Amino acid sequence: MISRRRASGLRRSLAIVIGLAAILGPTAHVQATTTWIRNLYVSKAFMYQDPYGSACTAAATMTMLNTIAYRHTGGTGFRWTPTRVQNSSDRSNTRDMTSVLYFARAHDTLSPSGSGSDPHGWRNALNYYGWSLAAMTGSAKSIYRDLEFTSFDAAVHAAVRAIARHGMPVGIVTWAGRHAQVMTGYEVSGANPAESDSFTVRAVYISDPLRADGAVNLRVSYTTLKSGTIRLRFQRYRETDSPYDDVYVGGWKRSSVAPTRGPSEWYGKWVVILPVRDGLPVDPPPPPDPTPTPAPTPTPPATPTATPDPTPTATVGAAATPDPTPLEAPSATPSASATADASTSASPREAPSTAP
Repeated sequence: MISRRRASGLRRSLAIVIGLAAILGPTAHVQATTTWIRNLYVSKAFMYQDPYGSACTAAATMTMLNTIAYRHTGGTGFRWTPTRVQNSSDRSNTRDMTSVLYFARAHDTLSPSGSGSDPHGWRNALNYYGWSLAAMTGSAKSIYRDLEFTSFDAAVHAAVRAIARHGMPVGIVTWAGRHAQVMTGYEVSGANPAESDSFTVRAVYISDPLRADGAVNLRVSYTTLKSGTIRLRFQRYRETDSPYDDVYVGGWKRSSVAPTRGPSEWYGKWVVILPVRDGLPVDPPPPPDPTPTPAPTPTPPATPTATPDPTPTATVGAAATPDPTPLEAPSATPSASATADASTSASPREAPSTAP
């Protein structure tokens, strides 16, 4: 038996539940959001630029290529083997950091007064050392490209998609164009970035070749990457010391100059160096050499045979008409009527026969 006091309490509880239901509305079906995390970082792939103050692009290049080599994601034609030598005493070694910097500097669009290199030099060093000269000079075969975006969100989304789809790290140009850092991973929610663009970036993983920055395989939130301190903020490109055109891409355009000098490729945009394919495209096999057709053996002309003159054949129409055969003169044999007439008429004239 339920007491009155208890029943009263139950009524009050029921009223509270009904009131909450009226406020909250119908029950919502909540779907759990999928989180996707991927990080390519390999500790033995990373290297510092120190003590070379202007070698950030070279150190970033070697870190990226080392990572690809250890992860085995370079695809067809990848030729780099891991190394972290900064300045080799062997002058024939062109794969140390100072040589990579020298190569990037010789193939960038930076003015002679500039130091270090620029995004074009960084891209060219990645393609040349990682794959081949053809990957550097031909856009149809390039693995890495420098791309610029007019919005922060678009640039970060593109970087995440590239890591997810190609399994290679991305270079990001930070400090408003004055420094190079490497993005090795991401943390996103929503769709799988390897298959869809419908995802939200929560954080990325950054490695900075400058030791003083203290950012090695560091998880950086989306907010910090967008509006944090200069050490970790991904900003618009504002350097104005790349006045030359990129000779390996069609058309003509200055790389980065002040707006007062005209339009340029990077100025005022977010710049990344990211992979666009899994390896060198395989050239189609050449067509087989045609089998030569032997020349025909010359045949001597046939000796002409004299054709005998044709035997004349009498033609009916042209045959000679034989001479007519003369007919004998008919005997004077009188017809019966003539005889009778003669007999009648000649009788009186007939000479009398003479008797002997």
